[in-house]
Order: sequence, then structure tokens, then C-alpha cells
Amino acid sequence: MERPVREIPGYYYDKEKKKYFKIQSSGAAPPSSAYSQQDVKERKLNDEKAESRALAVARERRRIKRSKILLEPLAGGLLARENGYDGLDASEILARGLVSQGYISAMMQFSSCSNPLFAFGHRPDLGPSISDLWIVYDDQLFTLRVNSDKHARSTNHGCVEICHDFSVPAINNAIWRIERFGHSGTSTSISTNEASRRLAMTWLATSAQAGIAVTAMAGIGELDSPTIILGPGFSRGSDVSIYSSTAAPSSSSLLFAFGTGQGILSLDKQRHDMNWISPQPVSGENHPKDIFSLEFLDDNPSILLSGGRPGILNITDLRVPVFGRNADIITHPSSITHIKQLDAHRILVAGLNSSLRQYDLRFRKEATLSSAWPQTFSKHSSRRNRHPTRYILAYPDYCNEATIQLGLDVDLESGIVAAAQEQDEHRSHVQLFSLHGGHKLCSPYLSKRRYVEDVANVKCLRFARDIEGRMKSLYVGQPPDIQRFASAEPEEADPEEADPY
Repeated sequence: MERPVREIPGYYYDKEKKKYFKIQSSGAAPPSSAYSQQDVKERKLNDEKAESRALAVARERRRIKRSKILLEPLAGGLLARENGYDGLDASEILARGLVSQGYISAMMQFSSCSNPLFAFGHRPDLGPSISDLWIVYDDQLFTLRVNSDKHARSTNHGCVEICHDFSVPAINNAIWRIERFGHSGTSTSISTNEASRRLAMTWLATSAQAGIAVTAMAGIGELDSPTIILGPGFSRGSDVSIYSSTAAPSSSSLLFAFGTGQGILSLDKQRHDMNWISPQPVSGENHPKDIFSLEFLDDNPSILLSGGRPGILNITDLRVPVFGRNADIITHPSSITHIKQLDAHRILVAGLNSSLRQYDLRFRKEATLSSAWPQTFSKHSSRRNRHPTRYILAYPDYCNEATIQLGLDVDLESGIVAAAQEQDEHRSHVQLFSLHGGHKLCSPYLSKRRYVEDVANVKCLRFARDIEGRMKSLYVGQPPDIQRFASAEPEEADPEEADPY
């Protein structure tokens, strides 16, 4: 039996090497040192997490035992059927079938681009596997046309074959264009309005008259209308940041809505003028600010969902907007980063402190003034709401402690949630979840643990139907490229090793 390890001040005990090492101050430690104060803190934190996971697994093994009768062919089969288990989980099968098939190099036009945002537009009118792709970086928009079918090359339309050679000569033979809008800054969002064929991109501009560009979703070689450059103006100060955008439904009088550091802006479809939806935040009033995500309800274009800091999701009827303490709200555990509508009543909300939850808009615990707004603070976490709204499903394995811009998307057809995570030695950069079960899904080619220190997290990922008649593909912005994952046989995957688990 091993004796317990003694804690010696100023020394760290490495369990693998079974030795004590002197802890060096971060400023004096050489770059190659593995036992600086910062390294030791990270090691201790990882050790605690690993020990916690091991204890949880051990508890589950002792707690859960499979009934022996379920092993019986007849009785066990009948009981399994009555309990609702049919042996087939479509989302798990589809997740396991995703393999790496092609990539798009975002570095080819943006010399300093390491983590772009992007959007897809399938073009079945040009071919079953042809799509328009828009990539944004800072104040720049790069447009090109791609063919996603590995077995059917495109001979016209100036396409890039993303499943084949993506070298510089191949790009030079394709047709593409790049636009720059001025007042450069970090990209924050990209949204497409399919009904109006308009695209909106936002960035942290250095001018109050910029930060939003609205342009036509015209493909390569097609006529388009002039791009509109907009900004938040000066009515709420000269330093208003644009964080998010969303497209309005086709029946709405609006074209887009934008989330800012000072509330919510709307863009009229006909006049193309900007208006503030929410009042200016003031001290003592709980008006929306730092809006990181917005979503219109498809079946009710007058209802806009918006969320950000401090984790309050406003449900706003734009015909009679109400904000502040009388607003209709959902209280999420922490700052909100994503809002996704699932159906007429359910929404998926992601936030900091690793909070990913489903809510039903019909059945919400009413939040009182005494319970809706108080927050508590933790030394190692961001702001956390003490009395969150009751949820209908949680995703306990989701991990995002403090990063605002992490990609997330939902494929309703397959029942899969794809979520970027804060990666480390124990977590992959992207994790798939069952939309309806909340549990993790295994995807050997996607959930690779390629942790490299100081490598950026995935800011953007999207499900996109890029081949007519097939399931959607998953595009992941893995710096510096955009990687494509699609359902295929393992032998069709790109030549790289998958995780064995």
C-alpha cells in the first residue's frame, strides 16, 4: 500500500515521476521549465479534475447494475421494448459516421487570419454539390464557390474542389472575390437572410459609423446590389461594440437585428435605416447590454429572443417591447453566448460556466424581483445567477467556463448538437451531444484530442447541406483551416488517424 504523499511547501510531487520538484517563480523560470508556479497550478487543477472524474466513474459503476433478466432472449427483449429501447440511436450512429472529407484554407487570402467566421449557401440550381461560401475576417469578406462531392468534380462555375487539391494553383484557377469595408477590427458575427438574399457581417470597428456590413448574397459572377456600411452612431456614445447578428423571418418588416454593448439595433427591410429596440442601459435599471446572441421565433416574427450579460434572456414582442424589471425573461445560470430555436416551444441556450440547457417557453417558473436578478461570484468562474429558470434538459458534459466566442450549431434532422469547447489535455476542441438526450456522442474522427498550448479555440462551426439528397455536413473552423466532416465510410476519410475510443 502506497503511503500518502506529503505536501512540502515550495515543492511539487510529480506522481508519474514519483519525485519532488522545486517550484520556480513564473518570472525567473526558463521557458523549458515544467514546474513554474503557473505550470504547477495547471497541473494541480488537472489532477483534481482527473480524480473527480475517476471517482464519478467508480460511483456510477457501483450504483448501476444491469438486471440479469435483460440478458434473457425473450423476457429481456420484451422488457427492453416496453422501456422504449429499440437498440438504435440515430444521432449516435450518424455521429460515429462523420469522417474528415476535405478542407478550405482560410489562410489563402487573409495573411494574418487564424480563426475565421463563415457561412454557406447551397446552390442546387448550379449543381447538386455546389455551394457559395462566405468567409469573414476583420472588415473583409471573401467569397468563393466550392464543390463538396468527392466523386463528382465540377467542370464549370469556377468551383474549388475542397475534397481534392487545395493548393495555390487550384485557387488561382477558381473564381473568387474579396471586399474590404474599412475601420478594421475583430470579426464578431455573420448571418444570412435566405428570403431576402442578404448577408450581414459585424466586427469591432474603430468608428461609430462602421462595424456592420450588409451585402447581397450574390454568387461569383452574378449581379449584386451595393454593400451598405452601417454603425451604431453616437447617440449612445462613441465606443459601442457590435457583438452579434441574426436574420429576421421573411414575414417580418425587419431585415436583421444586431446585439451591441448598449442594447439591440434593428435594420428595416425597406428603408435600410437603423433603430434602437431597447432603451439605453442606465445604472440601477436592468436593460439589455452586451448582447452576444439573438434569435427570432420562426412561427412568430414579432418575438425576438436576446441574451448576453448577466445571463438574462429577454423575450421581446417587438410590437410592444418591454424591458427592465417588467420584461418577460428566462434567467440562465451565466452569461449567454448562443440561443437556438428547436421548435415552436423549445429553445437551446448556451452560456459561460459550462451551462448548456433546453427551456420550454410555455412552462417557465415565474421569476420574481427578488430571485431574478441577484448574482453570486466565484473566484475561479464568471458571474453566476443564483436562481436560474427551471430547464427541461441539461448537457452536463458541455465545457465553456469563460470564453464568449465559441462555435455552436444544431442539426434538427439528425438530432445532434455540435459545440466547440475550451480544449485542454482532457477535452477535445469540438464535442457532439444528443439533442434529445443531453449525453455526449462519440465521433472518432472529430473528437480528437489535439491539445496544443496557445492554439485558438474554434470560433465558428456550422452544419450545412452541401450535397443534395444527403445528410448535412459539419464544417469546423480549425485554425487555420475550415475542416469538412461528412457521413462516409472510414476508407473514404482523409488520410489521418482517428481516435480509437
